[in-house]
Amino acid sequence: MENALFANIKKLYDHKLYECVIPAAKLLKTVLKNDRYVATLEVEYQVQLYLVNSQYKERHHRAALRNFEEITHQRRLMARHKYNCLVAIESSYPEFEDAEQRRRAAVCYREIGNPGMAVSTLLQVPAKLRSPSMNLMLARLLHQGNGFGFPNKSDAVLAYKEVLRECPMALQVIEALLHLGVDGNEVNSLVMHAAAMPGNFDWLSTWIKALAQMFDCKHLDAARTFQTLQDTTTLRCNEHLMMALGRCYYYHGNYCQAEQLFAAAIDTNPDNVEAIGLLAVVRGQEASDGNSDMDRLYAQVTSDVKYTASHWFVHALMMYDLEKFERGLNFVNQCLNAEPRHHEALILRGRLLISLERHKEAAEAFRTAQTVVPYRFEVYRGLFHSYLAQKRFKEAHAICNWTLRIFRNSPRSLTMFGRTLFHSPDPKIKKTARKFAEKSLKIDPNYTPAVALMADICQLEGATQTSIKLLEDHVSLFPQGNLFTHLGDILRAQKEPIKALEYYYKALGKNPKCERTLRGISLLSSSNCFDKSPVLDESGAIKVVNQPSTNGLARPCGTSNAEWMTDDCDENSREASSSPAARTGQEGGGGSGDGSVWHDVDAEMLAIEFDGH
Repeated sequence: MENALFANIKKLYDHKLYECVIPAAKLLKTVLKNDRYVATLEVEYQVQLYLVNSQYKERHHRAALRNFEEITHQRRLMARHKYNCLVAIESSYPEFEDAEQRRRAAVCYREIGNPGMAVSTLLQVPAKLRSPSMNLMLARLLHQGNGFGFPNKSDAVLAYKEVLRECPMALQVIEALLHLGVDGNEVNSLVMHAAAMPGNFDWLSTWIKALAQMFDCKHLDAARTFQTLQDTTTLRCNEHLMMALGRCYYYHGNYCQAEQLFAAAIDTNPDNVEAIGLLAVVRGQEASDGNSDMDRLYAQVTSDVKYTASHWFVHALMMYDLEKFERGLNFVNQCLNAEPRHHEALILRGRLLISLERHKEAAEAFRTAQTVVPYRFEVYRGLFHSYLAQKRFKEAHAICNWTLRIFRNSPRSLTMFGRTLFHSPDPKIKKTARKFAEKSLKIDPNYTPAVALMADICQLEGATQTSIKLLEDHVSLFPQGNLFTHLGDILRAQKEPIKALEYYYKALGKNPKCERTLRGISLLSSSNCFDKSPVLDESGAIKVVNQPSTNGLARPCGTSNAEWMTDDCDENSREASSSPAARTGQEGGGGSGDGSVWHDVDAEMLAIEFDGH
């Protein structure tokens, strides 16, 4: 009976019927345990191997780990007594080799949430016997913190390099090494001198160069480098190339181009959940009339049965868009449980906490994100707003200066600092905002927040017509709802109600729920600017009909008189003005009442210009 049962277990395993192997192997294991003389140690060892590997394949991780300890003990005994059958067994089934068994045990430890034991198990395998897959798993675990709360970067780098020596086309490994701060030239040399490196792969050096620039916070330079691959090689329109190029534009703040590239990547692969999440992020940077598009994006994800970290992230983002922040935070936590270093989820967690006015927790969340993605501007902007909301002005000043030094030629950092100076109560400091706005526009003349800042500066200096023309020229190219509202506000102050209302209606077409726009229309109505009520004709233009004007429209709930004065045109205004505390901090100048925190503006400008050279 024992021999027949063993033969059938072997047959089931060979046919990969792993779920059927488990009960049959347990039956034979019981028989052998009750009668030690019916089979040899060799048969007992093989039954254990069939059982533990079937449990591994069926994802019964805890049960597999218990049997793995028995197998390790039995193999040690057989090796000590020099059983020749070990060689025969492992030659018939390569997955039964000791090194592979330890790799599978490490996978089980990782899956049950014990990465420390996973690392220990992998380290028991001699370095010369580790396969690339073992080195990659070891590197990932060390990179993520190996269960002890901090990453072991030096050992992770060594393990990643071992992978590249065998597999130089491992693009994720190249990216991980650059993320850990390894010099791009060193990575390129390692790849090009790898034994298995095929010829005619010049494009790979360009790819490595672009990634190195991206992790060095030179996002626009990285985008240009990737663009050369898109324009001059046969890799054009590749899904991974478009994703890399889209990320660079997204990190730089050029959401329009990033959106086009992420959408193209989804057209190439509709199941790319990561691309769906990033597309939803860039579309959500500005409130717009794209709700139907967003709904279609979310529908693509919710139709999936099995959820990954990217699925949970898209759900969290959907809750953020719907302003269900607590539920969004729950989904973000689900995402981070599945993938603790998910870049977008780490940033979104901080945004959600700001929206919930839990600013101390938000600052902690952004500091955590900073350790993982120090090359992302959104992290520093989030820290800045969190510190302002807590009235920790010295820290806000420090993070603003640090952002300027990290992103030396970024319009975003220059505009953020300039906007803060513009809100200062000190007239001398307020005037210095122009320097930063001009430098930002010199780098990117079409950068919307910089255009909005310059328009505010012109208006402050009395050049209102220049401000209006600047905004009108920009909205003709980039019709954004917040800019329409901005124009409406200026024209309302200039006693041009018809034209102001025209822009307000255009803004409502982009975002019907925009409180600032509705408030502008309310103020127009209450100021008796109209003797006759304006309506839209069939072409969409304003016309006036005889009808008494109505006064006293209610101000939208939850708003203050000072709130509308904050910069809704600033980049990602939803985040920047999501909490009253953050808005109060900005209106207060981002510093103490006398503005002394921001006294070193000229020195800061000189430092930026010096670093730029």
